[in-house]
Amino acid sequence: MDKLLTQKIWTGESPCHFEFRNPQPPFPLHTHDFYEIAVIYSGSGDHITKHGISKLAAGDVISIKPGQIHGYNNVDNLILMNILIKSSFLTEDFPKLSAVPGYTDVFQYPAKTRHEDMPLCLFKLNKLQLSEVCAIIKTMQDEMEHQYLSWPVATTAYLAELIILLLRIYTNPSYPDAENKNNISSLIKYVEKNYRRNLTMKDLTGFFNISESTILRAFKHSTGYSPLEFQMRQRIFAAINELVSTDRDITQIAYDMGFNDSNYFSRCFKKFTNLTPTEYRRQFSAVK
Repeated sequence: MDKLLTQKIWTGESPCHFEFRNPQPPFPLHTHDFYEIAVIYSGSGDHITKHGISKLAAGDVISIKPGQIHGYNNVDNLILMNILIKSSFLTEDFPKLSAVPGYTDVFQYPAKTRHEDMPLCLFKLNKLQLSEVCAIIKTMQDEMEHQYLSWPVATTAYLAELIILLLRIYTNPSYPDAENKNNISSLIKYVEKNYRRNLTMKDLTGFFNISESTILRAFKHSTGYSPLEFQMRQRIFAAINELVSTDRDITQIAYDMGFNDSNYFSRCFKKFTNLTPTEYRRQFSAVK
């Protein structure tokens, strides 16, 4: 049986490493000396441990502790993200995480328990929770790929945020509370927080279980804009902040704000401010 080791997988400053499996192939039983969180995006398959077989589906989260044995079989277009976490992150960088409810179940071994005798922790995310988790993962990947200023610090903070979110869901499967889930204010906060994502009306109706007509009517009443117009305004406001406070490339700012086309970004920006991004930076930039 293979044992995967930290130093053979990644080196450097990042506390974690991502492995996107699209799809995940069958994988024999193995163990490793780091923590692993597997988030199932779609598809199905069998997750195998010495305690038996778990059927996997979209939204499942598996936490694998160092020394635990597991593998995959009978996969059917199983798409997942593996988040590999250095042991030192939990023991040295963020030891206070151990005080968060649920931490012991998800990341810790009971005293005098052999690693291989401890069942793996598996729990479920709903569509909204899965979307929130994916958004944090995407932000972390962007930080690591582009290596922005202080990216190791930012990545460490986002990883802590991700772990806390997962622990909140583990201890309260309806988090955020079910009665607030259908509240339009929660929907507005979600769009405001996830302005970089290419949200669709189908996403919003599915996440919040509200009809399209209700969303449009309530959103317009509360903000004066449709959800997608409101999202565009959040993107432009964030872009303005980047333009005036940094000297980052405008094309990169456009991509970071969720635009796939810098020319489209420029058109939207000018429609909003009556200036192109270049003109706005030239006129208002605080960076000399």
